[in-house]
Amino acid sequence: MGIIYRLVSHSDNLLGQVELLYTSAFPADERRDFSEFVALLKDESVPFSVMCACDGDDENRMLAFITFWNFGKVDYLEHFAVIPQMRGKGIGHEVFCHFLGDVASDIVLEVEPPTTPIAERRVKFYESMGLKLWNGFHYVQPPYGDGKCALEMKLMTHGNVTPQILEETVEMMRVNVYGCSLRSTK
Repeated sequence: MGIIYRLVSHSDNLLGQVELLYTSAFPADERRDFSEFVALLKDESVPFSVMCACDGDDENRMLAFITFWNFGKVDYLEHFAVIPQMRGKGIGHEVFCHFLGDVASDIVLEVEPPTTPIAERRVKFYESMGLKLWNGFHYVQPPYGDGKCALEMKLMTHGNVTPQILEETVEMMRVNVYGCSLRSTK
């Protein structure tokens, strides 16, 4: 099976599949409400994108998606999920390789601290893809909205991300992704 990659718009027929996977793969505190997700896609001034990986034999069958923000020097990879029936089959590796090779090479992403077997496997997966875990960098993911919790997270990077670029990217994430500033969440 080949994979077709495409960026989706707010009116794409794949958006229903994205919503199902997004809401099932990520706890409520780790995602925004889907109506806000769609609003971001509608607003062309927002550097938010969704890349879907689709079955080459049926381009209307989504296999995985990645949401990301383009901040110029660095892209912030916000969410990455593979449909349950394709997990463990190498699709995640293939999709992530495509993302790193064809979409963005300098990236920042958040991961849960590697304190559970699932979180450890996730960190090991990203490390196998060449990402670095910033253990000494204290990071709290701001809440996605009212009634949602801030979360202790770790940051991982790929490419030419220096400590200064990481700090700048975190500030852009706080302002653009979470709607707050670094000063208000310290």
